[in-house]
Amino acid sequence: MHAHPSGRSAGRPPGRSMALTWASAVLPGLAHWIAGRRRAAATIAGVTLLLLAGLAAVGLTTSRAELLRLAVRPGWLAVVIGSALVLAVAWVVLVTGSYRVLGPVRTTGIAQVGTILGLALLSVLVAAPPVLVARYAYVQRDLITNLFPDEDPNTGLAAGDSSGSEEPFAGRDRVTILLLASDAGPDRTGARTDSMVAASIDTHTGDVVLLSLPRNLQNIPLPPGPLSDAWPNGFPDSELLNAVYELIAERPGLLAGARDRGAQGVKQVISYILGIPIDYYAMVDLAGFAQFVDAMDGVTVTITERLPIGGLLADGTRVPPIGYLEPGTRKLNGSDALWYARSRRDGTDYDRMLRQRCLIGAMVKQAEPVNVLQNFQALASATKKLASTDIPRSVLPDLVSLGDKMSGTGKIRSIAFVPPVINTGRPDFAKIRRLTQAAIAPVVTPSPSPGGTAAPTTAPTTPAATPTTPKPSSTKPTASSEPVDVASACGTG
Repeated sequence: MHAHPSGRSAGRPPGRSMALTWASAVLPGLAHWIAGRRRAAATIAGVTLLLLAGLAAVGLTTSRAELLRLAVRPGWLAVVIGSALVLAVAWVVLVTGSYRVLGPVRTTGIAQVGTILGLALLSVLVAAPPVLVARYAYVQRDLITNLFPDEDPNTGLAAGDSSGSEEPFAGRDRVTILLLASDAGPDRTGARTDSMVAASIDTHTGDVVLLSLPRNLQNIPLPPGPLSDAWPNGFPDSELLNAVYELIAERPGLLAGARDRGAQGVKQVISYILGIPIDYYAMVDLAGFAQFVDAMDGVTVTITERLPIGGLLADGTRVPPIGYLEPGTRKLNGSDALWYARSRRDGTDYDRMLRQRCLIGAMVKQAEPVNVLQNFQALASATKKLASTDIPRSVLPDLVSLGDKMSGTGKIRSIAFVPPVINTGRPDFAKIRRLTQAAIAPVVTPSPSPGGTAAPTTAPTTPAATPTTPKPSSTKPTASSEPVDVASACGTG
């Protein structure tokens, strides 16, 4: 049996002691002060004020961009996890210690149960915020360490300024990421990359050019190196672009050492087709894409025509659809978003590609930090299960800063290499490379000269589309050899 720690507070009614304990959870040190433990009270209050001052200083001196960069560094996340858990334990110890130091009258029976429940509830309430922070940090760190590799696949590629610069990929004008969607399923053999879009991003403005290649592109050229050595006469004429992944994956020794040999091969082939370097790839499994959209709490798009759900078997046989997506601007759940991207019973692969660019643009713009935070755990879980990438952890801070620009002021434009722009059976690859270079070329803008006339200058930005007020239309979007503004073309601008 322990004696009351202070004769002055001995015998204090349990109800009053509990009230003071709850007050001490808000004003740390109050219970110790009332109990006569002035030095302990001053120490507790001082430590609390120092912690609050430190947090305030970090919040006031650290920019939003830098906070986002820190949120993708595993080392910092480990510090956050440890610090949050220590704070949770310390706060619970302080709560129980505050009650004890007040020296309440000992209780029995129902009163004792009430005291225990009161302290337990208060302990849960004070520990919940730091434990929640630790949980978010743990999920984030687990996602980063499981999804993103340690090593950069591109030898010599600068990951940008790692010293804390808010300018992403300092010294580089563009970063290109290949977005792949694999369409594997129980009625299909192997994995096919049925959606292939290279996103070329201006690091200065966050403007994006989406370069879309059709899955049925033929006569695929192979870059010099292991792929052309493996197929010296090229891929068989019957093979389409979406078969490249599986063809490479079927040869165990080819591109050995790559994180995903099939995806690495597709990246090399598409880089050669477009005539530009592709830095990284990110691949998502379409079979589980619906889970990702649901984790985002849906995505809002403008549907320009009635789209059948189902209605086409894997062998091309037409059957009655199980439903329709009706025209209009609406928020789609995961299943409907998947059919918006995949439906082609009453259209073509090219119609589907144009809708996919709309979906990509909508998801980029709607990935606001608040929305991501609200659905963070579900998003992290879905991403870890459904996605793979060769983006290394070292470039994540730069990509986060770039993503912030993209979802903020960045413009998204798109060009699809489909008929009538390109004949997919006999592609003009020189034309594809010319159109690609034109799409990503820096804009030339006039600037006043000393004589009062305009002199052309080159700005390191992608061309901006003329502002328009988009109106939903029943007219199908058509392919163009000029990049089109995604928000305007998709009716979401």
